[in-house]
Amino acid sequence: MQSLFPFDSRNQGSNNPTPNGGISPWEMIKQLLKTQINPGDFETWIAPLEGRLVKNSEIVVTVPNMDFYQVILDRFMERLERCKSDLKFDYLFRFEIRGESTTDSFFDDITQLENDDPPFEETVGEEKDQTNVEGTNTVSRALTLHSQLNSEYTFGSFVNGPSNQFAHASCLAVADAPGQNYNPLFLYGSTGLGKTHLLHAVGNKVLGKEGSPVITYITSERFMNEMIYCLRFNKMWDFRRKYRNCDVLLVDDIQFISGKERTQEEFFHTFNALYEAKKQIVVTSDIFPQDIPDIEDRLRNRFQWGLIADIQPPDVEHRVAILMNKAEKQSISLSSSVAEYIATHAKGSVRVLEGALRRVIAFAALQGRRIDIQLASEILQDVLGDTQTKSVTIETIQRIVSDHFKLRIIDLKSKKRQRAFSVPRQIAMYLARHRTQSSFPEIGASFGGKDHTTVMHAVKKIEKSRVKDIDLRTNLETIERKLDQIS
Repeated sequence: MQSLFPFDSRNQGSNNPTPNGGISPWEMIKQLLKTQINPGDFETWIAPLEGRLVKNSEIVVTVPNMDFYQVILDRFMERLERCKSDLKFDYLFRFEIRGESTTDSFFDDITQLENDDPPFEETVGEEKDQTNVEGTNTVSRALTLHSQLNSEYTFGSFVNGPSNQFAHASCLAVADAPGQNYNPLFLYGSTGLGKTHLLHAVGNKVLGKEGSPVITYITSERFMNEMIYCLRFNKMWDFRRKYRNCDVLLVDDIQFISGKERTQEEFFHTFNALYEAKKQIVVTSDIFPQDIPDIEDRLRNRFQWGLIADIQPPDVEHRVAILMNKAEKQSISLSSSVAEYIATHAKGSVRVLEGALRRVIAFAALQGRRIDIQLASEILQDVLGDTQTKSVTIETIQRIVSDHFKLRIIDLKSKKRQRAFSVPRQIAMYLARHRTQSSFPEIGASFGGKDHTTVMHAVKKIEKSRVKDIDLRTNLETIERKLDQIS
């Protein structure tokens, strides 16, 4: 390695920016990297990069755009670090996005955070100096300042209806006054119902306010990946600075931090720092906070400090409105009868609904046919056979109730009268009556041959007790949410 790229590490402290007879450190790193990756990747991603040595301490690399930078970060950053280490360079990588306006707000007025590692203090000062480069947007080596918001996801493009009205109103209130009323705002609901749309809508609306607010959108998976990267390369200062110095933090799919103890700990401290600074936090999840498994209680409690808003599956009228809105945006003529047919048959999430519409439009265009009910029926019969709503059965209810209370299904069907068995049995009977079309005798037969009067008594008792018994109501709501997810 040294024979190919001789470099005397003693020259690192000198003022000579080209320590190897005119070959810059960046060119040496590129040449070494060229021997380690395939030629196509090198010509596409590495060759266009321009680098310069600044203050003999940093290699500033200029990339064409943010997407290009993200590819470098995801695919080649580890190799770049390894090449730098092999050449015994002690420089810090920094990246500039060519052609974008400078974003100083992220670096200005950075307050000293408690428990941050002292070795990173000098780096912060150096990074702040670099933001004066005209016509560039300087970003941390490991993190991006780009908000990652989808500009198409706005409140104007969101179809409001009874199933999401409360969540929509909550997000709108948060966007109008971030950090003042509902903090944090926790959105939950099954996949494909519009949580991510509302999350981006909040960010886009706040982004339009005066004062250049800093909006950070992140998925929980990317939050974890960035944290792991910064831990590996000793850059937790950059990580904390990004997430603890924003005005609005938008976190999608928080349920994926389940079981990730280190990620939960870092998010906990990030949450506290933002909350105490009265910065807005909006989180989405597929499930209710109490139902997220393997998550610390202190974090679970913080999710419930503010407002929790759920999004339910849309009814037929709402689904028709969504279809008509999507068709109008694409300048497609869609009759209300066809929209109603699709809405009735393409059940499931809004994504399934939109997918059905796209298929109908595509088939009509390819076959030169008019969009009518006959065409829609032909397509839906072929591609949506597995997307119909699953009916909840007594067996399904018994399984979910027994899992919730950590019992065996045979215990629900037994004659055991201890409260640990009788209450879950009554809950299961109550849900079987309200969630299925089964009669009292049919339900009794499914619970070990119980008399229909026993079932009637169980249903009435649960109906009466759930009003005053908080524990019972909590258990019922949890089980009902699980049933909603499979129905």
